Amino acid sequence: MACLSLLLAAGGLHLRPLSAGEQQAERLVEGPGADLVQSKCTLCHDLGNITRIRQTREEWEDTLKTMIRRGAPITPADETVIVDYLTQHYGK
Repeated sequence: MACLSLLLAAGGLHLRPLSAGEQQAERLVEGPGADLVQSKCTLCHDLGNITRIRQTREEWEDTLKTMIRRGAPITPADETVIVDYLTQHYGK
């Protein structure tokens, strides 16, 4: 919860409220990198924080850099895979 509070306070994620009848996703879209996103990002966030937003590649890169600065255990190789995955499946 602390990670989410810090992220929201910094304006790193632009969450949109769920519309009527829309449910929070419980699974990520399958694809290369999904397991890595699941294992690294859900240490602090639930999947809804990822699946409810759409960001450009640059915005995902900035978000990941912020998370790394805050202590997320993400290597440079992980970062590339995660950004590629998020951009492809949750990009705008």
